[in-house]
Amino acid sequence: MHEKQYQVEHWTTTSAVADYEKQGPMVVTVNDRAATRQAIIHTLRGKGAQFLERSQWHARSTEDSKQKNDWNFTKIAIHHAGRAYRCGSGLQQMFQVQNMHRYEKKFDDIGYHYAIDCMGDIYEGRDIRFKGEHLEHNNTGAIGIVLLENLAEPEDANDSTAKVLGALKAIGLLKRPTLPDIQVHSLKTLIKTLSGFFHISILGGHSEYAKHANTTDRSCPGTHGLKLTHELRIWSNLTRP
Repeated sequence: MHEKQYQVEHWTTTSAVADYEKQGPMVVTVNDRAATRQAIIHTLRGKGAQFLERSQWHARSTEDSKQKNDWNFTKIAIHHAGRAYRCGSGLQQMFQVQNMHRYEKKFDDIGYHYAIDCMGDIYEGRDIRFKGEHLEHNNTGAIGIVLLENLAEPEDANDSTAKVLGALKAIGLLKRPTLPDIQVHSLKTLIKTLSGFFHISILGGHSEYAKHANTTDRSCPGTHGLKLTHELRIWSNLTRP
């Protein structure tokens, strides 16, 4: 099944014109958003990033999708995949996340625009031309980036799973979440690249956006994800939500 075909916005056509050599230069425009998507990918690869497009990780088709267009991004939101995830195969995790978003949460597609695994590989999630589904009531103009592992401590949540994990942590059977240097490097490369294409001014963790919007999603991206987000704001000189 093929990926959804997007409507071209600004294609032009030309035909032979008499005395064309005496005419002024002809301006030819293209589908700027599609070109921008490709330019982002090209720039990331030019900086040495291993980037996998949707077709390369065999994302499920979105032919039946009713996704909404979005552009003029000004915000970046950092997420983690959650407590069920550990550093591992990014390909398998992308399938898991897309399936969860489409079939459990009933999203149109995977909610994040980009994902980064522990090996530093960057995956294209939702096409950047579409509004994401990763922040409650705050997705317009926000690029979602998910780190494909768990970055929370047990005490970040207050449920039965957190209690079990807390007990394991207390007896030394739960390892502290870590952020590989190569993953952080890829995340910085992605943020810097996106900032070169969009007027990004705000960078925050999922829970920071949730707190600002007075919503209930408060645990993502976890203690360690929030610490990283704070460090990234200092590095990038971006502001908090």
